Amino acid sequence: MWFVCDGLGVACAMSTWLLALSSAGLLLMEQLLPAQDAAYGWAHGALFHLLVFLALAAHLRTMLTDPGSLPEGSESSLGVTPRCPQCGAVQQPYAHHCFVCERCIRRVDHHCPWVNNCVGEDNQKYFVLFTLYTALAALHVLLLLGVPALRAFAQGQWHLDTSQEPGMPLVVLFLVALEGFFLATLMFAFQMHSICTDQTRREGGGATWSSVWMNLKDVLGHPASLAWMSPFASPEPERAGGHLDVV
Repeated sequence: MWFVCDGLGVACAMSTWLLALSSAGLLLMEQLLPAQDAAYGWAHGALFHLLVFLALAAHLRTMLTDPGSLPEGSESSLGVTPRCPQCGAVQQPYAHHCFVCERCIRRVDHHCPWVNNCVGEDNQKYFVLFTLYTALAALHVLLLLGVPALRAFAQGQWHLDTSQEPGMPLVVLFLVALEGFFLATLMFAFQMHSICTDQTRREGGGATWSSVWMNLKDVLGHPASLAWMSPFASPEPERAGGHLDVV
């Protein structure tokens, strides 16, 4: 099992889980359980907790999956073949050394402390799903809290001079969801741009002009299927023999 022993990364990863689980608990106790409509509470509770579950599953897969590390080399093996001076790995195109992971990573995008791992060739799918489901879960919270408030304001039931104020837990939950939505959406957009243009953030414009559809399948798996949306399904590589799946 792959695991990066970095104190800051472990703290950030634990903070991510703590925020997600505490937000789920706050939403359940402060908004959904007190709802007069039981079906409303159950339906939204099930949807939100499903999104949180998928986000945390994708986070775990991103953190515990080898992002594409190259085999380390020994000092005695250093010769005419270009090797990394830090870990001795044979240098490959689009591979870079990460000083946190202490390894060279294939097609590395960046090292993310929030998942305590590099985002590279073999775990980029899980990171994309983590940002996607985090953004959707945060958007769900914003809608659950914002829509009733806007409706009450439009109907004159609540205005700026009213003495009735939302509870502090709901205010904190709204702010956390707002920040999580913008950050996760931004990271998801960056990842999709990187995938569709077949470049990494480190390459900064060195794109390979293959089709966007093939680039997506290279990251999410061949062929296109509902497994793309599952953090439990490992991306299948392209079939051997030069055969391309037609979808």
